[in-house]
Amino acid sequence: MVDLLHNDPDTNLTALYGPEHGVRGSAQAGEYVEFYIDEKTGLPVYSLYGKTRKPTPEMLEGIDTLLFDIQDVGTRFYTYIYTMAYAMEAAAENDIEFIVLDRPNPISGTKVEGPVLESEYKSFVGNYEIPLRHGMTVGELAKLFNEEFDIGADLTVVEMNGWKRNMYYEDTGLEFVLPSPNMPTTDTALVYPGAALIEGTNVSEGRGTTKPFQLLGAPFINASNLAAHLNEKRFQELSSAQHHSHQCSQNMLATYHTALKFT
Repeated sequence: MVDLLHNDPDTNLTALYGPEHGVRGSAQAGEYVEFYIDEKTGLPVYSLYGKTRKPTPEMLEGIDTLLFDIQDVGTRFYTYIYTMAYAMEAAAENDIEFIVLDRPNPISGTKVEGPVLESEYKSFVGNYEIPLRHGMTVGELAKLFNEEFDIGADLTVVEMNGWKRNMYYEDTGLEFVLPSPNMPTTDTALVYPGAALIEGTNVSEGRGTTKPFQLLGAPFINASNLAAHLNEKRFQELSSAQHHSHQCSQNMLATYHTALKFT
């Protein structure tokens, strides 16, 4: 989209603003990207991850419209949606129009699962009281944040053609372009709401492997014993014929699932 707008003679693209993984989605998780000039367009790129999360008036000088066009993954703690919210706040404070180009929720718009965030635990990986798996598109989230959480931006959401709430990303016929280095496939997005909780423990969630969030492990784990235990428990605690855990190395466990239902 950046290159398309830059080459459009009717559009004056002035500046770029990068979320956690940078404008082109290549920076690793937690990596701070300094201000730089984009090689392809020659435009200034401001980082909205790290020391500055909301565009400052200086960053917005000469801007009359902010455009948000980033793929979300349907999970509360994916930071792009909060970059959007902070940018909406800045737009409201500086009388700038804010446009969101809506995109599909890759894990469907019919599944809403997990706890709702408690307000005392707000952070950049959870800034609003929404469920862990929220079931909304990024455009719907923008409307929710704007109206229910009183941002008050001059917001326009450009809706999608042909998308239906029950669609998973593969149902759209669109090519999935990884939105961040450790979100390479729609399978990753599907397991992410549960598997990313492993990040809060002393177990690896598989970042840096070929299957992040699908490979979990630690040196002290006996993968074959753990896999056997999980598969033994599946009929008592899980209701799904599509759940399978197996040993993929001495200390790593691979878990695949679609729409697991806890009973």
